[in-house]
Amino acid sequence: MRFRSSMILALLCASIIVWLGAAQGMVVINEVEANPAGDESAFKTSITAWFELYNNDDKDVDISGWSINNSEGRSIALPPGAVIKGLDYYVMDVRTKWLAQSGEILVLTDASGTEVDRTAVLSDEEDNEIAWTRDPDGRDTNSTDDWKFLACSRGF
Repeated sequence: MRFRSSMILALLCASIIVWLGAAQGMVVINEVEANPAGDESAFKTSITAWFELYNNDDKDVDISGWSINNSEGRSIALPPGAVIKGLDYYVMDVRTKWLAQSGEILVLTDASGTEVDRTAVLSDEEDNEIAWTRDPDGRDTNSTDDWKFLACSRGF
């Protein structure tokens, strides 16, 4: 009985360590504003859609060559030298209509093409300053419950 209890305790401890490492040692798609207030298609507009990444670790992460892929098959490569400081954000503006306002799924892949994170199915048909955001920042339990439609907090 003692051996079995020790084995169960060891497995439980190992599971917690793996879970904590996964929850804290990763970059996630943290916020998505697919339909900002205003007319994105106006000539020379400063209004842009955007997405935000968040580094859950206290160590800097080099995201050079990583990419964001949308549900319509388009991709954006993150530029050389792109780094997210520990427990910080990286925001990238995207060209007009790059993000679908209905049924959008974003997938983050690292430089080798391995999937790092993905969003739930997101729809933003409201022309306002409300965005899909993980609540709290960086939460990733692989559940749609991680996502809330809240006031934008771009970059913080």
